[in-house]
Amino acid sequence: MKRYLPAAVLTSFLLGQIAQGADRQGIYLTFSARDQNRIYYRDLKEEEVALYLDEQPVEIRYFGYQKVSTAFAFIIENSPRTAQFARSMPQMGQNNIVDYVIYGLMEGVFPPLVAMGPVLLAEFYKEFSIVQNFTEDDYLLEDALIRMQPNWTGLDKENIPVARMLGRGVDLLKDRSERRKILVLFTAVVDRESYKNLEEYRQLLRHENIEVYVVSFARRFPTGVGNTFEQRMNTYYFRNLVRETSGHFYISEELAYIDDVFVDLKSRLANSYTLGFYVEAGDEPTEHKVEIKILRGKSDITHRPILIY
Repeated sequence: MKRYLPAAVLTSFLLGQIAQGADRQGIYLTFSARDQNRIYYRDLKEEEVALYLDEQPVEIRYFGYQKVSTAFAFIIENSPRTAQFARSMPQMGQNNIVDYVIYGLMEGVFPPLVAMGPVLLAEFYKEFSIVQNFTEDDYLLEDALIRMQPNWTGLDKENIPVARMLGRGVDLLKDRSERRKILVLFTAVVDRESYKNLEEYRQLLRHENIEVYVVSFARRFPTGVGNTFEQRMNTYYFRNLVRETSGHFYISEELAYIDDVFVDLKSRLANSYTLGFYVEAGDEPTEHKVEIKILRGKSDITHRPILIY
């Protein structure tokens, strides 16, 4: 959810857990914020951020920036949809999307991230495969990317279970001890099975303290003859998934905007903030309205829209 407001007021509901007592529990909330020039804040102070729960002020007990322990999972679709050729040969017009994802990740993405915590790399087509398990060694991550080979020989380009693969990533992250957990998915387009189960996966993300970023290599405006149902519903699907978290949805038609995508993605991942606060625990989990105010004029804030406790 994004709005431009004079005091940067956003309404949302959150999820996350930091501590529990007999009658209260702790919550972690991750958010990113940028000014009216679209520059991400790198110097926010705790006293500049105000938090309200059900319209009542809440004391911020924890305020973290780049030193927050974080686990990252990068999941890359490596299928005939993203790898049409045995290898990319730009001079002949042969460009594999998966190769450009690999190139983009090798351009300085990992060094600032491993300083915050471990990173996992995985790929998928019909099956999910871990390329490099959680590590804080950026050399191992880059070496794993170099060893990835385009999976261009498969015949099925439609029934690729994107949401189930995202769910595998959630399973790998959800029980980890880091305070912040981030999943980044690179895929071509949503499949029909995933679309049918949209609400199920929305609920999954709503109840897990995991922030999701999706980069989709589909058409921005798939109108007219020749576009499949999945292509037409792709943006709707992923935006509805991602808005359950503090992540972001990017769409890069083929490779037209890939450089801009990586610039913004790197900035968001490296410049997120995390708040910690206590709430009174109820007998039954319910949704609660949350407001965040940043005392810096116009700001664009992105964070999780649902808090259930």
